Amino acid sequence: MFRFRTSLAASASAGLVILVVTLSATASLGASATRDQAAEARQAGEVARGEYIVNSVAMCVQCHSPRDDAGNIIESRKLTGAPMPVRGPSWSVAWAYQAPPIARLSGFTDEQIMALLTTGTATGRPRPMPPMPQFRMTREDASAVIAYLRSR
Repeated sequence: MFRFRTSLAASASAGLVILVVTLSATASLGASATRDQAAEARQAGEVARGEYIVNSVAMCVQCHSPRDDAGNIIESRKLTGAPMPVRGPSWSVAWAYQAPPIARLSGFTDEQIMALLTTGTATGRPRPMPPMPQFRMTREDASAVIAYLRSR
């Protein structure tokens, strides 16, 4: 009888340990999944904020997107570079007649774009020519713009 109780107690203890380990592992996986979902939601929110800034605040889409014959932005080619829709001044001044593609930010590091959007110049590159404004965005806004443009 004593052996039976000891075996029963040992089995119960082992079962309890297995249950605790299983629950801990499940909770850990759940927490990991929750963290991943939260990170994805933050990223999606940052991309959406960047899209708003690019299209409605900084208006990047206006110069960096080609237009059809009626002057409408070609949606399928947004931010892929385009001839400048704004004429240069009549006096002699350096003026960009072609806006470069900025979708996916090919050829730029995040640090270069961050510097361009927060200080007006990209590290290791010449200052953009007019009519490109010298932005002074916050790092948070610039980060959102970068996230959006990289997602294009």
